[in-house]
Amino acid sequence: MTKDEFLAKAHESIDRQQARITQLREKLKEESGEAAEDIKEAIANLEPKLEQAKARVAEIAEAADDKWDDLKDSVIEGWDKLASQFESGWDSLKGSVKRFFT
Repeated sequence: MTKDEFLAKAHESIDRQQARITQLREKLKEESGEAAEDIKEAIANLEPKLEQAKARVAEIAEAADDKWDDLKDSVIEGWDKLASQFESGWDSLKGSVKRFFT
């Protein structure tokens, strides 16, 4: 995988996660009580993971192209771990929040 291919894949993933958080924010406007609290908790849990992903991608984008071959394996492994943590965050959402995505 080239650096550009990796960055395209990473940006696609970030965009997808950002859209999901945006959906949660929109649902928050419609909900109240326990559902609203669950959504706020979900957003608070997921946003830092998304920001971490954005920061990591920015670092990788700034790395010199000639360093990519040396860094590629560890970068891809680290990204996969970060993406997995983000997905785990979604998987751990309460049922009241998950129902918005079914």
